[in-house]
Amino acid sequence: MITRGPSSLRIVKRAWAKADSAHIPWSDPFALAERNGATHRVWETTSTYEGRPVRLIVVESSALDQRNGKTLEKERAKEAELLHEEQARWERHPFSCREDAEQALASLKASLRPRFHRVEAVVEEIVRPKKRRGRPKKGAELDMETVYALRLNVEFDQDAWEQAKRKASRFVLVTTVPKEWKGQQMDAQEILKLYKGQISVEMNFAFLKDPFFTDEIDVKKPERVAVLGYLFLLALAIYRVFQRRVHQFITPERP
Repeated sequence: MITRGPSSLRIVKRAWAKADSAHIPWSDPFALAERNGATHRVWETTSTYEGRPVRLIVVESSALDQRNGKTLEKERAKEAELLHEEQARWERHPFSCREDAEQALASLKASLRPRFHRVEAVVEEIVRPKKRRGRPKKGAELDMETVYALRLNVEFDQDAWEQAKRKASRFVLVTTVPKEWKGQQMDAQEILKLYKGQISVEMNFAFLKDPFFTDEIDVKKPERVAVLGYLFLLALAIYRVFQRRVHQFITPERP
């Protein structure tokens, strides 16, 4: 069994956390036969799932880094814009007493959960002339008032940003395949190759699920349905043999 571990799985979260350590021995970058020319690095650890031992392979992909990096950049810009809007909103509306300002500060700290920024919020006391209607009399002494405003200091968190980029470029494979299988060494790189190869098999079986071929089958007995299924599998096997032979003769000179 080789599958991509969901990010909500506890053993996957632990593998991600360990992969961020500085002493982790990642493999050298290597490339698979992919059209996008992506490079990968892998690191392997072990764990147990429902009492069974499993291998966890953390994969870092340059293709994921480029694709998800654009999404992260949009999220970072949107978060910065929202924080600056929040900053301006609180500074425009001061409080007349400190207790109200402190309560608003506590509520603000509980609601703000930025991913890529550090936010420091404090209550600042401001003494200012009291606003009155009409024009003040010449030489009249100004009445002063004390108000309390929330001050937000927003800074970009470079460490959180780098960590988010690393996480976005990685995924975890969970497998029960032993390190030696049928006389072949199944290291982390081989497991990744097998996982990447699964998609071609799944795409081939999409042919068998096409309603054009399997929507209506005019046979009465279950045995004949089973035989028809075997015929479909044989047709798929023959198709794959022809496809492989054709690919062997394709060259840059003879496309």
